[in-house]
Amino acid sequence: MKKVLFLTYYWPPSGKASLHWPLKMIKYLPEFGWQPAVLTVEDESFMQKDDSMMSEIAPDLKVIKTKSIEPFEFYKIFTGKGKDAQLVASETISKENKSLTHAISLWIRMNLFIPDARIGWYPFAVRAGNKLLLEEKFDAVVSIGPPHSVHLAAAKIARNAQIPFYPVFIDPWLNIAYYKGQTRSKLTIMLDAFLEKRILQKSRASIFVTETSLADLC
Repeated sequence: MKKVLFLTYYWPPSGKASLHWPLKMIKYLPEFGWQPAVLTVEDESFMQKDDSMMSEIAPDLKVIKTKSIEPFEFYKIFTGKGKDAQLVASETISKENKSLTHAISLWIRMNLFIPDARIGWYPFAVRAGNKLLLEEKFDAVVSIGPPHSVHLAAAKIARNAQIPFYPVFIDPWLNIAYYKGQTRSKLTIMLDAFLEKRILQKSRASIFVTETSLADLC
């Protein structure tokens, strides 16, 4: 049986809607001769738990969890929220919040975290992926985005192991919805576009889950 490594930032008990696609793919791949394994994070800032998704995970599925540098933990401190406060994703990109600390945090997120604020997982993911592929033979790497920084880690791991990788775009990259109405510098957009193009060039094939994602290529 061939082996495939999935990289996904979100994993149950996270209740992210975008999890349904990879969960179903991973669940049924063994029926087609592929044994999946998953590389993900130990925790993520916006986790809205949905324990019902746990039933989609096979008991024998190998899941490796690593640490990640979470900038949203610093966001809570900088904006005066409690360390244990639960964040809602929409509040960190809100245009209604007029406070100076929020405005500074929003600008930093939109312009300095390229391609997104989850880039802090990259070194941990690459290290764990490289270690796993040295210990076991895998035939392919699949990355699930957003966050699209996951594709960067997958591309690096696949290149080191000299195996193909396949990025899955649940949502667009440059044209993702939360960028609309936000201020991003020309340099930021240029670097982001360069990274997206590199990922598409390096992949054996790219998978777009929605038609909206195709707008990124136009």
